[in-house]
Formats: sequence, C-alpha cells, structure tokens
Amino acid sequence: MNPSPFRLSIVSGAPLLAAAVLMLGGCSPSQDAASVVTPAAAQTKPQSQVAVARGKIDVEGGLLDLSSAASGMVQQLLVKEGQSVQKGQLVLRLADDAARADLAVAESELQLAQTKLKTRQGRLPALKATLTRWQAAAKQGAADLQSVDEAVQALRDAQSEVDIAAAEVTVAKRKAEQLRALLQRHELRAPEAAVVVRLLAQGGSMLQSGSPVAVLLPKRPLIVRAEVNESYVTAIREGMKAQVVVDADGSATRQEFPAATVLRISPVYGTARLQDDAQRGPVRVVECVLAFDQPPANVKVGQNVRVSFHE
Repeated sequence: MNPSPFRLSIVSGAPLLAAAVLMLGGCSPSQDAASVVTPAAAQTKPQSQVAVARGKIDVEGGLLDLSSAASGMVQQLLVKEGQSVQKGQLVLRLADDAARADLAVAESELQLAQTKLKTRQGRLPALKATLTRWQAAAKQGAADLQSVDEAVQALRDAQSEVDIAAAEVTVAKRKAEQLRALLQRHELRAPEAAVVVRLLAQGGSMLQSGSPVAVLLPKRPLIVRAEVNESYVTAIREGMKAQVVVDADGSATRQEFPAATVLRISPVYGTARLQDDAQRGPVRVVECVLAFDQPPANVKVGQNVRVSFHE
C-alpha cells in the first residue's frame, strides 16, 4: 500500500525540523550572554605587548667603589661584608701618627701667632693716646713737631707689626687646616647609606693612594636597565608600563615583580651586552631605564630579567 502524500511530506520534513531545532538551541540565552564582553571582563583583558627586552636590576648610579685617598697601613677596618652603614660612618682608618704630630705642631704655631698678634694689638691704644697728647701739646706750643713726628712713626711701626702678626696668624691657620685635611684623608667614610658588598683591604695591609678598599650598594630605589633592540625602539616611549619577570629559563616558576614605568630612553645606540646574534654579530640596542611602581621583594642587583612593554 502506497503511503499517502500527507505522510510523505511529514517524513521528508523531519530532518529540516531537527536542523531548525538545533539552530535555535545554538542561539540559547546562555550562549548569547557569554558572547557579550562585560565591563569587568574588558578591564581584565590583557594589554597588548609591543616590545620585549632583556635587562638587569640596578640602582641609579650603580655600585659605589671606595678608594683610599692617601697611602699608608690600614690601622683599623671598622666594617664587615654585608653590614649596613650610614652616611659619614667610618669605614677604614690608616696609620696617622706622623700626620697627627704635624698637626699638633701647626696648632701650637697658630696659638703662638695668635698670642703675638694679641700682644701687638694691645700696644696700639697707648701709642694712639701718646700721639694725641703730643699733637695737643704742639698746638699749644708746649712741644715741638719732632716729638709729634716720632709719636706718629712709633704708631706706624706698631701698626705694621700688628699687620705682620695678623698675616702670620692667617698662614698658621691655613697650615693647620691643610694638615687637618691631610689627616682626614687617612680616614675613609661612607658617602651615603649603603650595604657593604665587598671588602678589598684588611687590617695591617699597605695601601697606595687610589687603591680600592670596598664596594658599597647604595640604599636607593631599584631600577631596571633594559636593552631594547633597534627594531622596537620606536614602539616604546617614556611613561609606558611594563611587566618585569626573572630571566631564568631553567626555573620551574616564573618570578614576577611589581609593574614598572619607563623613566627615560637613551638618545644613543650601543652594543648589547645581554644578548647576541651569532649569525649577524653584535646587536644594536638602546638602553631604557624603568622604575618599579612599588619596591620589589626578593630581588638582587645584577639579576637578569625580561621586560615586556605594553600599551
């Protein structure tokens, strides 16, 4: 028995009906909501990366190399490696017995010159009074002009002696100041707050003027010195944000630091020290200095990092 035309139309339309149901199901409310980007999702959307560079953790100005300002034997070494020092704190003292003896002599000479000057100055009031009396007597005819001239000359001679004594005091002062400065050259003090990284001298050793004594890490904010390849220089600018992570391929976990901001970009090109291309030779880079938005933890100066610059 042949099926009726009505039954055939239903059977043949079944696949079309199923397809329509599936299409409607694909546009369900749940999927429509997932396709819409909410404001919160837009805020968490990762920023576009415009450049990547290698860099190192550093401090502004770099490490401080302390050198001896004078020659001599190390009498005292007053710090240890790893120790924190304050500005002006004594680090090292050279033997200074001879310099101290010279200073003592100079101070005695200064004291003698000051006493001599004081004595010479003490004579002036009396000589001035004598000259005044002779001048008054000469006006009244009770004295001759020769006596007045002699009083004037005596005052002039005394004033010259005062001037010479004052000059001797000045010379003695400068000599004492010079010897005090020389004595200070036997002492080495920390120029600012820092941490002693390395000591290059020890007690009893002989040092020459200019000999290295210690290396200090200043207590300044940490920065990143990144080497930006010349291909990406135009993509970065001052004020741009960047992400800094440890450059350690063998590390199991990637250590991240606080966000950083580009402080300045060098106006000159240089040769890369942190990267090299064996096929093309030395890589041309521009140094970029970044500052952390917050002080990073567990970071050391000289540590290699990777910097990702973002719009």
